[in-house]
Amino acid sequence: MVDSYLIEIRLFGKAKSETRELIYQTSRDYNIRISRPVPHITLVGGFGTNDEARLIRDFESVSREYEFVRYVIEGIDTFPNAGVVYLDVQPSPELVAYRKELRDRLQGYCSLCQYDKKEPFEFHSTVAMHLNRDKAEEIKRSINHDKRYGHRMLRATLLKNGKILSEYDFCLERMLNRENVLSKQVLSETFEKCASEQKSQQVFITSDLHLGHANIIKYCNRPFKDVYDMNRALVYNWNSTVRKDDIVYFLGDLSYDRNSYTDSWLRKLNGKITFIKGNHDESNSIELLDHMIIEFDGFKFYLTHDPTNVPSSWDGWVIHGHVHNNSHDYDIQRKYPYINYDKKTVNVSVELTKYRPMKLSTIVKQMKEEKQISKKVKPEKRTENILIRIAKLVASKLKLL
Repeated sequence: MVDSYLIEIRLFGKAKSETRELIYQTSRDYNIRISRPVPHITLVGGFGTNDEARLIRDFESVSREYEFVRYVIEGIDTFPNAGVVYLDVQPSPELVAYRKELRDRLQGYCSLCQYDKKEPFEFHSTVAMHLNRDKAEEIKRSINHDKRYGHRMLRATLLKNGKILSEYDFCLERMLNRENVLSKQVLSETFEKCASEQKSQQVFITSDLHLGHANIIKYCNRPFKDVYDMNRALVYNWNSTVRKDDIVYFLGDLSYDRNSYTDSWLRKLNGKITFIKGNHDESNSIELLDHMIIEFDGFKFYLTHDPTNVPSSWDGWVIHGHVHNNSHDYDIQRKYPYINYDKKTVNVSVELTKYRPMKLSTIVKQMKEEKQISKKVKPEKRTENILIRIAKLVASKLKLL
């Protein structure tokens, strides 16, 4: 038997109970045979693979890059050719990006279905399936379902042959094995963490939105159709992540237009903003700082726009923007990645943070995780790898390879 895998979002709370009742009611009214329904939104699958360990690693790796993933469930529709009646799911840009990144990561070694590759992907939660066209349309017309559910994705589920293999918990920020997934205590921790985050003031940091700058799309290969699409997406990403009372450290280059434009964009953005001046910022409404030093969770951070402006005497961490990681100079790209543990720098230009503000607590957690990894690597092994890479680079330049 070939194993079958599926990645999905399982519904919680009222959406789960009311959708399950709708499925039961529909099956009774139309004599549709069903097993115990689990209301969900399929993201990828079913599919097969010969590398389950890699699948789990990639599932976790992609999921760790996302925090605030929202969607709305509203309305009834059908896939007439497939004989499916479903609740329509309106995805946020983050959910669209998350599903696409999962698909792109897996398609090299997993046998994905054709509809996994179709764009735009049609997000939905199935109510009834295996119907003929007329029956599907009849059920659609008869269902009286005017509910609307706005949700944040708490967990993503990886199934194997219909059973939970593992889940990624976006509130607890970790993978769960099957035992933890089924634990009511762990689920309670998830809900408590989510509720605590919604109540507490969060600290965010970001840089280099370049609102209104059409050419930045080309220069930095940003994934937007045009400047209007970019402006809408960046403002949406900011306001869907940051609440009005959250703290935001912005590290420069908000817009690239007339001087007065900075103030008009600031009025559109949530949060209590501290503004570090970039190359293109002027404002009559907010103080523009040259730099700032803050402490957070035991770390001292020097906040600046341009990392080359940090005093040589500074021995703490630096968080900066300015370097969009699009340089043709390999040395610059290597020197200013998202996190450079050796140099103690963090680059929060939006190209490196999925075009949204980052929680400072998330950055610190990632820094600590990298520190633990680096401790496990033997120095001589690291040196050997570096020397090999240098040798290959030199050889390729000399066209010896």
